[in-house]
Amino acid sequence: SSGINAEYGDRKKGKTEAYWRLFKYINKANEQGVRIAKSAYMINRWFLDYNRKVVSAEMALYIPSAFQDNPPKPTNDKVTVETWGDAVTYNRAFGGDQTNNPDAVKKHFKLLRKALAEENITYSPNLKITFEFVKPGCGSQRTEVMLVDAESSW
Repeated sequence: SSGINAEYGDRKKGKTEAYWRLFKYINKANEQGVRIAKSAYMINRWFLDYNRKVVSAEMALYIPSAFQDNPPKPTNDKVTVETWGDAVTYNRAFGGDQTNNPDAVKKHFKLLRKALAEENITYSPNLKITFEFVKPGCGSQRTEVMLVDAESSW
């Protein structure tokens, strides 16, 4: 499947800028000038070093099925279209008022790691992901923290 991607460094300013680049892409800022979606599945990926420090981060939006075979090219050179391979992921969903709370996200990553350890499941220690359903104006929504299986190359 395909997604659009925007890298960011600074967690606050960079993440906001990446969001707006992607938002504009799905709202006609693409070579076809088409609105791709009114809502989106947003993915944040943090790539970590061996000390679990973030070395890079990116935000991505899933491209809806109607555009999967031929996604419009972005008009912003800081937005790229990429193809994602299959991966085994381990997810923990939560929602409500905690969705945008960094402490809640950390808590749910900790609970997910604990559950995986209890089952002797290994995951990639160099990648953390959050997955959110985003529909503007709808208040608190669903978030998932995700870890990728150690054998997956996502």
